[in-house]
Amino acid sequence: MTSPAGLDRDPGAVKDALRNHQIELPSWAFGNTGTRFKVFGQPSVPRDPIEKAADAVQVHLYTGVAPSMAVHIPWDKVADYSALAAHTASRGIRIGAVNANVFQDDDYKLGSVCNPDARIRAKALAHLLECVDIMDATGSRDLKLWFGDGTNYPGQDDIGARQDRLASALAAVYARLGPGQRMLLEYKLFEPSFYTTDVPDWGTALLHCTALGPAAQVVVDTGHHAPGVNIEFIVAMLLRSGRLGGFDFNSRFYADDDLMVGGGGPIPAVPHHARDGEGGRSCAVGGGGVHARPVPQHRAEDPGADPLGDERAGSRRQGAAC
Repeated sequence: MTSPAGLDRDPGAVKDALRNHQIELPSWAFGNTGTRFKVFGQPSVPRDPIEKAADAVQVHLYTGVAPSMAVHIPWDKVADYSALAAHTASRGIRIGAVNANVFQDDDYKLGSVCNPDARIRAKALAHLLECVDIMDATGSRDLKLWFGDGTNYPGQDDIGARQDRLASALAAVYARLGPGQRMLLEYKLFEPSFYTTDVPDWGTALLHCTALGPAAQVVVDTGHHAPGVNIEFIVAMLLRSGRLGGFDFNSRFYADDDLMVGGGGPIPAVPHHARDGEGGRSCAVGGGGVHARPVPQHRAEDPGADPLGDERAGSRRQGAAC
């Protein structure tokens, strides 16, 4: 296996790359945790983005490598996103990637942007564009997209038509991006759909991103592949094409484990390919490119009002992230 230029000859370069390697914490990692069958409540769970940010600050304080926190909308919905960004900045971290959620609404039973119903597609697209507005307000660089869209049996929908609908939605979102902003497209082999998944692999994601432009890049979740897939090869190919947007650290003992604590996976692929010094390419491991993965979770009850005017305060359910 060939190392990126210079790293195999200079161990110091490897150490320097790792010192500069940054991990973006997902806000939902600080919620209640458990399994896909039961979520176990625990005391002092953050009730809103402000309290999640306080926990993220502590992680960065002790590690020095986690200066940003990704948010998930609507789990982290507030009335004033500029105020949220100012608050996190005052504590020494920043808002990272804005993650859209088009998989938990009843309307999305047959998909979101790939749904055969034009009304539902429009609803999903409006949410994606709202997330870009939130990027503008918070100063976030990255829009993170994962779609649970797919089918569960042959004949449920036209596979090609679903790809056309997906391409149309992605193009509309890409056109809305501002200078310096990126769209990160994540893929997943299966689940929640089991016959076809509309973005099942890195090739599908890469084709869509290539059609859009350089600000559209692919996210590699290390738990989203079939058994035996060589993830380091995928990383190398995406780096070569300049389309590696970042990683989600995840394990794959069986399928998509959604584990961080106690998880195991092909994490060595990340620092090994983190920087290509000769070609000047680097994967987006800083400033929002890498997410540590939480255990699947749901939000605890949120008594009282959110300090930023969270419209969903009172009760909120948060499902396992992509």
